[in-house]
Amino acid sequence: MHAATEFATATAPHATRLFRLGLRLTREPSDAADLVQEALCKAWASWARFDRNGNVGAYLSRILMNAFISRHRHMRVVHAVEARPDLVGHLFSGERLAEAEAADGLPAHSLSDECLAALAELPEHYRRVVEMVDVGGMPYRDAANALGVPLGTVMSRLHRARRILRAQLGGYARAYGYGQGVPDAA
Repeated sequence: MHAATEFATATAPHATRLFRLGLRLTREPSDAADLVQEALCKAWASWARFDRNGNVGAYLSRILMNAFISRHRHMRVVHAVEARPDLVGHLFSGERLAEAEAADGLPAHSLSDECLAALAELPEHYRRVVEMVDVGGMPYRDAANALGVPLGTVMSRLHRARRILRAQLGGYARAYGYGQGVPDAA
């Protein structure tokens, strides 16, 4: 059976349930339809890796939930930036960041001077992982391959580096209205 036909046959019985789940999450029919479409696109993109003995409904539901969570997180950031236009100019000051990018090799277009300084203070093995994954957007597995370390090492280093950065930048973030309910990392 052709992969597209197999995918359509396996996922079609779940479309109504996915839409109901999306509607429960978004409370808006058009948003639910978009969410289902996004989930099905992501499922199709990874269909070759799906275990055919697995539960297709659970697989699709998990993808839909992850898509919803990603959208929700993205919208929180968008709304926070819209609410604080003064912050955007401070965090994204062009000349200083372009100079930092040229000097450090970092894609610094979205990092403030404080963030760049905190990154520079990280131990090299933590900083490289943060630059690759968090700043550069590289998938964990690709970063592990590039560094020649196991995937778990990348995840561990990221966890520790983020904890250090949270401790260093917590006061800075709270001064601009971010992380109000978040305690400092120990």
